[in-house]
Amino acid sequence: MRRDHRPYWMHAVWERYENAWARHFLHPHFDRLGPASKLTQPWYIELFGPNIEAGTTLNIVATRDAKVRLTVWSPAGQAGRISIGDAVFIAPGTRILATRSIEIGHACLFAANSTITDSDWHGLYDRVDPAPEGRPVRLGDNVWIGDGAFIGKGVTIGDHAVVGARAVVTKDVPAYAVVAGAPARIVKRLDPGAAMRTRLEMVGEIHGISRFMDDAYRRELSGNSTLGWLRSRLFPRRGD
Repeated sequence: MRRDHRPYWMHAVWERYENAWARHFLHPHFDRLGPASKLTQPWYIELFGPNIEAGTTLNIVATRDAKVRLTVWSPAGQAGRISIGDAVFIAPGTRILATRSIEIGHACLFAANSTITDSDWHGLYDRVDPAPEGRPVRLGDNVWIGDGAFIGKGVTIGDHAVVGARAVVTKDVPAYAVVAGAPARIVKRLDPGAAMRTRLEMVGEIHGISRFMDDAYRRELSGNSTLGWLRSRLFPRRGD
């Protein structure tokens, strides 16, 4: 399909269904989840373990072939946790895996199939230890993790840093740095004095965000009809 043929009422019903499903089946698995979260296709989002919390306007998009997984492995005496700030966006296929602590700042962006883990999950010599060693991972505010990137144990990434696609990060990344490669190396430094717009600006007007998105869908889907949508599904034409 070149565009969305659904009438607005169909979009609105689907949104209500997704939100209700997420509230009933997914929200209880968070220790804390701030208001105005948007979990798209929440049946493809998997949470496992205790101590998973997220702030305001968390946005997760999952798909059937690219589930999003937030996992805390916390055996007796080992209190792992995942903490996610406000206005964070997580794309399909992202995995966040903690046995100790993963802390994600505000307004971070995770592109598809990125992985963040604070553990190797097995020792080089003891590969059956049920409580593997872990070292905390921390991402500052407005960090952008590129497609398929890997963030390993013990790493701290500074505010506004960018991790390039497929990068393998095993050492700390300073604020405003752009890193790429395997292992990741600094390839550019952003100007700290330049104006920086972030998703955190969306948090101050939670109800305004909802109205903005609703108005955008009304405009995009204006003129669509139920019969037109059925025709596009059953008898597609070139240009649909």
